[in-house]
Amino acid sequence: MSKQTDAREIARGYFNRITSGHKNTVSRPDLNLPGNESIDRQLRILVEEANHNGDCIINVGNGYYRPIPGDPVDELEFKEYTSKDDSRAGKLWDKIYSMKTTFSNWRKEGQHGEEKQRERKTG
Repeated sequence: MSKQTDAREIARGYFNRITSGHKNTVSRPDLNLPGNESIDRQLRILVEEANHNGDCIINVGNGYYRPIPGDPVDELEFKEYTSKDDSRAGKLWDKIYSMKTTFSNWRKEGQHGEEKQRERKTG
């Protein structure tokens, strides 16, 4: 097996231990140990994939878990988690809009410059 396959299998072990409620968090791998960065990366990928496919797993710093509706701590941490993603999404849309505007302006400047050059040649 490759190191990436090994890391994914170890990450799957972490992932499979994720249950419900803030009292049952599953900690991330210890990043001070060599090789655990890959396991952590794979675990984050598994969580992201699960959340895109109908699951609801959060981590606000204390470990991964599925929040329980009605539990005040879980509700608060779910709101904190989703608020951070909302903020990231808004910043990402702002960045994309700004980049598209700049690119469009560059295109217009380039077209304007080409028109001026044609006028000079024909004029």
